[in-house]
Amino acid sequence: MLSNHNVPAVQAPDRRLLRAFAFDPMSSRLSGQFLTVDIPFETGLRPGPDGELVQVVDYDATRRRWYHPVDLDDPPVLAQEGLRPSESDPRSHQQIVYAITMSVIERFERFTGRRFRWRGEDRLRLVPHAFYGRNAYFDPDRRAVLFGYYRADDSDSQANLPHQLMFTCLSVDIIAHEVTHAIVHRMRPMFTIATNSDVFAFHEAFADLVALFHHFLFTDIVEDFVAGSRSELSDATALLSLADEFGRSTGRGGPLRSAVGSEPDPADFQAAREPHRRGAIFVAAVFDAYLATYRSRIADLRRLATGGSGVLSDGELSPDLVRRIAGEAVKNADRILGMVVRGFDYLPAVDVTFGDVVRAVITADRDLFPDDRIHLRGHLVEALRRRGIFPPGVVSLADQALLWRRPTIPLNLTTGDATVDLGQLILDSTIKLDPAASSVTAAGNAAKERSRAVYAQTVNWAKAHAVELGLDPHAGRIRVLGMHVGFQSGGDGQPHPRIFIQIVQRREDLESGPDRDTRTRLHAACTVIANVDGRVAWLVPKPLPYTRPAELAKLPEPLRTHGRHQHAAGVARLEEIHDWFDEVEDGDPLAIWLDQPAIGRLTFASLHAPEEA
Repeated sequence: MLSNHNVPAVQAPDRRLLRAFAFDPMSSRLSGQFLTVDIPFETGLRPGPDGELVQVVDYDATRRRWYHPVDLDDPPVLAQEGLRPSESDPRSHQQIVYAITMSVIERFERFTGRRFRWRGEDRLRLVPHAFYGRNAYFDPDRRAVLFGYYRADDSDSQANLPHQLMFTCLSVDIIAHEVTHAIVHRMRPMFTIATNSDVFAFHEAFADLVALFHHFLFTDIVEDFVAGSRSELSDATALLSLADEFGRSTGRGGPLRSAVGSEPDPADFQAAREPHRRGAIFVAAVFDAYLATYRSRIADLRRLATGGSGVLSDGELSPDLVRRIAGEAVKNADRILGMVVRGFDYLPAVDVTFGDVVRAVITADRDLFPDDRIHLRGHLVEALRRRGIFPPGVVSLADQALLWRRPTIPLNLTTGDATVDLGQLILDSTIKLDPAASSVTAAGNAAKERSRAVYAQTVNWAKAHAVELGLDPHAGRIRVLGMHVGFQSGGDGQPHPRIFIQIVQRREDLESGPDRDTRTRLHAACTVIANVDGRVAWLVPKPLPYTRPAELAKLPEPLRTHGRHQHAAGVARLEEIHDWFDEVEDGDPLAIWLDQPAIGRLTFASLHAPEEA
């Protein structure tokens, strides 16, 4: 009889491998290729899959049917790296949306240097067969990504049959795109208020960038595209083909496919107003910068492959050369996407513009990589400039001119009359970085109380420094929208902790409408970026006009001058917001029939509806 003593425990694996279609069922059917998605292994994962961050709820509202949930911990499923993707098996659909979602979330965690969580006990719901229709979108009210399904029509030229049932939840690109919308909403919830033409355009551009570069996680896919290209390596035809395939698989790729790889023309960006078109030009600029860096990084390989002539010999590319080139393509994709994602924490809390995005990305990257050895910042700024994207009012595109501004007077969260106890915030953030500690719930109520106390202290600090932050000390409730510590890795290989705080102030006195419920909310805001000792490094203000500008004269210099500058910037910003609202109202045929402002009817569902609808 075997003894139960001295039997070593078998540890759960750290990673889980699951399969998905390479782009969508059509392209995978032609290539015979599937993706193997490598994600963290969740212990205690329930059928659904139903985990700590993501819950797949497979209810088909059109057919009024529940589909049996997949159990990814079932031994036969585990033994074969998940179910084989199949258009006819809803359980494989559930597996694919879960796998891609967890992969995208993990990448955000790595770039931002913190464990990602939804608010409170919330989880993101994924509904693979939510409705019948050629659409998929993130619904902020339901905290869910809803995927539609539809039948292909007779004129569809893709590799499918007429009237074949098509599922948006099987497209890796669509999943990554919509999940990124959910992540952006978690990190900047007020980016659903379209106070200018760039707010939703940035939402679309950022989601497209994450989805596009997500494919570069899979080296074998990149190798196939490189090996299949017989053009000059410097043309980067293989990578442009990969971007084109992304445009096809999303089903909304027209603007993106026409922008990526096109000849830059600043007039295109100035004329573009539709969010997908405007966002596509930003994506094209980032991809231009990626290709420029890629070409410079493979220049030595190209010289070796061509004997210095620059002309490839006949025949297939050497497998070794393909691997090296694909490796550089993957590495550079990771670099430039990481650069953009890390800049997210440096964005304003409201009313984002692409000029703000440029400043945020450059400031964040310069904080971590001051020497810019591979000229990634230089390539990005130049690519954006060539397409007409840069902050207004700048006199130079040098790093120093694009950085966010330092405080006019030294600011510190831990000194003065109103102080913030940062110790507990830093401790909690450090504990959350440890996966083994993330599920510890002991003393959870005490931790929540401490968190509330830190938020209250930060509000008092913001009130004490309202003018410095571009807020009005005499109007509107000031509140902290978000506060966290990020531990991002720099060029020296060391973690660089930063404290990021979003402070907002609703200005009802500046809103217009028949009643409070129908108004489009207006907010002043400031993102505060500080070191862990409390010293404020950067301020990202979004001011509105002060209610008592004459009282600024009572302030000492240089705060008086700063306050007047913020008031003037607030007046200009409010005028731009009103002009944008009027433009949207004039273009909406329902505006004269409804009390709700036209701007309030801009939603993710309406943006992602097919054009023929």
